[in-house]
Amino acid sequence: MRLSLIDPPKVYVSADLGSSASKFFYRLHLEQTAPIWVGAEVVEGLAPEILNGFNAGGRPQDNAWLEVDGNVVMVGEAAKAFLDSNSLSANKAEKAVYKLAAVLGVLAELEQLPSRYEATIWLSLPLAEIKTRHEISAKLVALCQRGFTFRGKAQQPTVNLKCFPEGFGLYLHRKQQLERLGEKIALRPTSIVMMGHRNLSILSFENGSLNLAGSASDGPGFWPIFEKAARSAGMTAPDYPALLRALSSGDAEQISPARASVFDFSVAMAAVQSAYGQAVTVYLRDNLLGRVLEGSADILISGGAFPMIRAQLEGFFEEIHCRERVTFTEGDDDTLTDVVRDLPESYQLSTLSIRMMDGYGLFLGLIGKLPSTAASR
Repeated sequence: MRLSLIDPPKVYVSADLGSSASKFFYRLHLEQTAPIWVGAEVVEGLAPEILNGFNAGGRPQDNAWLEVDGNVVMVGEAAKAFLDSNSLSANKAEKAVYKLAAVLGVLAELEQLPSRYEATIWLSLPLAEIKTRHEISAKLVALCQRGFTFRGKAQQPTVNLKCFPEGFGLYLHRKQQLERLGEKIALRPTSIVMMGHRNLSILSFENGSLNLAGSASDGPGFWPIFEKAARSAGMTAPDYPALLRALSSGDAEQISPARASVFDFSVAMAAVQSAYGQAVTVYLRDNLLGRVLEGSADILISGGAFPMIRAQLEGFFEEIHCRERVTFTEGDDDTLTDVVRDLPESYQLSTLSIRMMDGYGLFLGLIGKLPSTAASR
């Protein structure tokens, strides 16, 4: 489909800048829903000389770099070789502008866009970081106005950024599901529990609006607890990916890089699940129990970390007599599954659909606001 040479192309993007990975969906053409998964790592302030001999092959999201004001910024997989510390410890908003600029460069390369185009972005941020939305927007607009280079090609898009609390995409997705059943979500008080690698968030909705008094995003994150429990069980950093695979898949036997052989991670799995499960249930008891006892609120559980302690969660909700009101977001939306099926990451991560659900719901909300002819060029 040829794009107009007169009007700049318009692209619509949802962004979920997770601390373990950044997840995006975009639309340029009518009915298009394209997913992009990018590593969370960002390293800035590098000298241009590092690009000499740098491998620029493969997918742009796997070898992504920006040139900004004479310096090089590596994003995602390409940044790993330059990291001093694990990105899971970084503040989510700190590197947001570079991550957003990088994904614009990725989709511009994939879609062969000119240097000037228009981008509307809906971005999810943890509730505690929503206050940074104006700073992120101003810096992104300024960067795009003066222009940057992505993998050697000039980029100067016009951007419009709007921010939402993390988990709002799940609410929009649930709203769409209920509408198909002839029900209105505004008539159903709803609490969304997002269990992420860096923090746990609760979003509470009443009469279709966010209830800040019943919402929080200071709950225990999976990664700090994982690291502490793994160390206490005798694990070292080289085995962390294998232990994560064991927890995600439920298969305790994985190849251990530290041992160069297959190893049974059962003891370490139990240590992590016990520590994380206890921290989460204590937090939910302190921050969600009152809302449960007040009335018949629907509770949606999501986030990439919840499958690792699902049994503990089910036991907790049965104990407080509300299991029937709890929905575990399994990522089994048929449309979403079809959309992400071709991503190589879908074969590596059993929880991929779950982790992309919030961004997908946000994308559906963005697309739902467009006129029927939008993105048809």
